[in-house]
Amino acid sequence: MRGSLSHAVLRAAIGLAGIVAMVVACTPSVGDRCNISTDCSTQGDKLCDTSQPGGYCTQLNCIGNKCVDDALCILFNSATPGCAFNDRSGPGASRVSRSFCMAECTQNSDCRDGYVCADPRTIPWNASILDNNQGRRACLPAPLEVDAGTIVTAAPVCGPSSPAVSVIDAGASVINDAGPTPPPLFPDAGADGG
Repeated sequence: MRGSLSHAVLRAAIGLAGIVAMVVACTPSVGDRCNISTDCSTQGDKLCDTSQPGGYCTQLNCIGNKCVDDALCILFNSATPGCAFNDRSGPGASRVSRSFCMAECTQNSDCRDGYVCADPRTIPWNASILDNNQGRRACLPAPLEVDAGTIVTAAPVCGPSSPAVSVIDAGASVINDAGPTPPPLFPDAGADGG
């Protein structure tokens, strides 16, 4: 009886270990495709960024060196493209910047379709890596491309440019005459000294 009980306990332990291994293996990682946040985590430690192509499992407002799944903590919108000024001040960053955990990669094939393996500090992302290791690359949304592979970048707002000016018409002036000008309501009493 004792031998069969220990075999039953052993089989149950092996079965439980197998179930735990399957659950851990099926747990979504940072960078995985998603539709809703529970696709990324039922514990709430990751959310689904649906603004990214196909959704992107991530952690919002990450802190450097603290991302799960060995992901990078990247600060987006830390500076305005084209401006030397970076309003990132202290650990809270700028008022418009947001930090996200992004999947680490070494080559494009490490990323899923619609994403490229790139240094987030380069154009067009212009982001900051908040981790100690600044040489890491991440799976980032592929930049938009236009004719012949030209990458679309935001126009620099601090650059030496001027606003568009409409064409000047050198034709005759148009005067809308509504009749004689009425006298002023309050005439200037100091004009004739009197």
